Amino acid sequence: MKTRFSEKQLKRFYKLLSIPMIDFDCGKLCAPENGGIPVCCENEGVVPILFNEEYKYHWNNGRFWKRMPPVTKEIKKFIEEAEDYYIFARCSGHEGCERPKRSLCCRTFPLEPHVNSDGEVVGLAYAKARDIDCPLIGRPQSIYNQDYIRNVIQFWQEMFEYYPEEQEMYIEESKKRERRIKKLEQEKKNLNIFRKAK
Repeated sequence: MKTRFSEKQLKRFYKLLSIPMIDFDCGKLCAPENGGIPVCCENEGVVPILFNEEYKYHWNNGRFWKRMPPVTKEIKKFIEEAEDYYIFARCSGHEGCERPKRSLCCRTFPLEPHVNSDGEVVGLAYAKARDIDCPLIGRPQSIYNQDYIRNVIQFWQEMFEYYPEEQEMYIEESKKRERRIKKLEQEKKNLNIFRKAK
């Protein structure tokens, strides 16, 4: 299992992303209508992705995360088509959650980097989450801890140094998003981009 950054760097990323995203438990917004389970914690419907370094670290430190078996055709397809540095994994579920052991994916959802053509993370945007009805998606930037927003932007910028493939992917996604923004502006509608604080 090839690694690109050290355990020390992973712990730095985790520390960066340890700041609370919001001032309330967002799981209480969606869990009541989802069998008591927050939608982002539903292992059968949401398959978290860990980077190789993360999976190796957790495997050697309590095995909180385990590989997701291809229990459905859709999950099998995800695994087969994914980059080789991704590990599809599952945790103990929301009742057994140990917050310090949350993955990078868990700590940044539902946001992803918005990247300009030079590769700079200029802000954050809501991720395209198929079949995940997260109640935070579409809400204004004001509900988020601004230190958290700043740290997520910094995390992605540093992560791109280790995973330039991710940078290229998000540059393309951001170009598509910018085109949607222009179209929505013409229709007098909005698309949230949490711009980088100056």
